[in-house]
Amino acid sequence: MEIAYRHFSRVDLLAVSGRVDAASAPDLWRAIEQLFQEGRYRIVLDLAHLNHISSAGLRVLIDGRKRARDWKLTDLEGGDIRIANMPPRIREVFNLTGLTDLFEIYPDVTEAVGSF
Repeated sequence: MEIAYRHFSRVDLLAVSGRVDAASAPDLWRAIEQLFQEGRYRIVLDLAHLNHISSAGLRVLIDGRKRARDWKLTDLEGGDIRIANMPPRIREVFNLTGLTDLFEIYPDVTEAVGSF
């Protein structure tokens, strides 16, 4: 798994590629946790080049989303983890696990970043 990071004024982008499995999921969690420690709770995950995600990877996404959403800037604004460029194979996993309805999923990074 590889993670590329890009910082925007209101949002951070993590482009995740390769495989997120039991061995690499802790690395993804550390990348997300690092952003939280910096007070950055608005995250877009670009999954365009992700070709596999295991239950361990899904758990990282669920836990990260919960933690991000627990942070509130105001009553109307808070944190979230949103997803862009979800490949069909990964979308199938999300559909089978019921996670499609849990996450806001966008067709591209521009729309996902702009949604904050």
